[in-house]
Amino acid sequence: MNGKYPPGPRDGLFGITLHGPMRRDPLGFAVRVAREYGDFAFVRLGWVRLYFVHRPELIRDVLVAKARSFRKVTRQMRALRKIEGDGLVVAEGPTWARHRPVVQGSFHPRHFARYADAVVACTRRRLDRWRPGEPFDIATEMNELALEIIARLVFNEDVADWAAALRDAVHAFRQAMQGEGGSPVVLPDWLPLPSKVRERRALRIVDHLIWKLIRDRQASGTGGDDMLGQILAAVADRPGLGITAREIRDEIATLFVAGHDTTSAALAWLWFALSQHPEAERRVLQEVDLLGTRPVRHADLPRLKYVEMVVKESMRLYPATAFLFGREALEDVELGGYTLRRGSWVFISPYVVQRDARNFPDPEVFDPERFAPGRADQIPPYSYLVFGAGPRTCIGNALATTELVLVAATVLQRYRLALDQPPPEAEMEVVLRPKGGLRMRAEVRSGHDRLAVPA
Repeated sequence: MNGKYPPGPRDGLFGITLHGPMRRDPLGFAVRVAREYGDFAFVRLGWVRLYFVHRPELIRDVLVAKARSFRKVTRQMRALRKIEGDGLVVAEGPTWARHRPVVQGSFHPRHFARYADAVVACTRRRLDRWRPGEPFDIATEMNELALEIIARLVFNEDVADWAAALRDAVHAFRQAMQGEGGSPVVLPDWLPLPSKVRERRALRIVDHLIWKLIRDRQASGTGGDDMLGQILAAVADRPGLGITAREIRDEIATLFVAGHDTTSAALAWLWFALSQHPEAERRVLQEVDLLGTRPVRHADLPRLKYVEMVVKESMRLYPATAFLFGREALEDVELGGYTLRRGSWVFISPYVVQRDARNFPDPEVFDPERFAPGRADQIPPYSYLVFGAGPRTCIGNALATTELVLVAATVLQRYRLALDQPPPEAEMEVVLRPKGGLRMRAEVRSGHDRLAVPA
């Protein structure tokens, strides 16, 4: 057994001077701690004992081998629970086990061809509104597109009339989660503070829309082949699980929130990465041009392997979930030769792990070939954490990757995207985003720069 704690920054004041930097820039703080103290470090923040774990074998212990000794950090989940209730992201133990099979069917590959058609149709409609040559914020554009797509997949609805209000609602809860997750004091929700007023208004908007869609569907007597219809059917087929109407609402809210925030961030970083790497862009365009100009289909995915490799490499460098949700020890637990006392927090940053040269040689180099057949097998287990790991791996990982590839291919059939600003800083706001947005220009791809392939 080693000393009482792993190495880490100490200020002699119970972490009072460390709390500010951690709260203002959690990702930058984690990067500095890893650089100065290694892949297993300890920080005391007041009464919180915080461990940064970035060693793959220890990540496996936390997320898999000793997963029963941990739960998601209660304080982080408090803000998310306001909007997602006991949905899969937040739920623990028996509740999670009851909900998982009800939601899982919505993500079966047998549905992907139909989902793909919806993704491509939404993307093509949005492209029709673009103004070539004019600078625009691609981060905002991808956020709006991802919102339209998830509404189509979950509800089979166009929520254009609600889009702005829904975006504002999700943003309000994102701010609440960022603030409450890192604050030593959590203020009561009933206080008449502007932030609390925004939260309450946001919840009313989300609840009104979701409950209306659920009740309309139930009243119609038609199931529907969207995710809502599949969940309602799964609940009806499993009466023994005792899933309530409120729990259905929670899972729909979870799909809606989780299904667009991370996707939109991943797409923004993908366009930035392609704009900075002409050879990767050339190869992607070459692959896309083999499809011609017809709408991309799910059956085309085997012909878009390099696009998929670029998507995965972009997510390696810029993981939307730059921090996995923290874990809180439910009991004293041994980890890496140290005893973590009950109540200790564990933070894991995919951003740090995926830029570690021991896991990915030349980690700052954009190299999609890392994910080529043969090479991808050499990536150390638990070092590529875009979708988490273990039993709490993101249930939508395969669909998310499919969506990213389809959107990329559909856009590139028509446009190249050129950066119209200096390279952005990365900002952690629950998900990793380009700070201040990402201004780009859409350039129409003329006939001479694409392969002459019939549709």
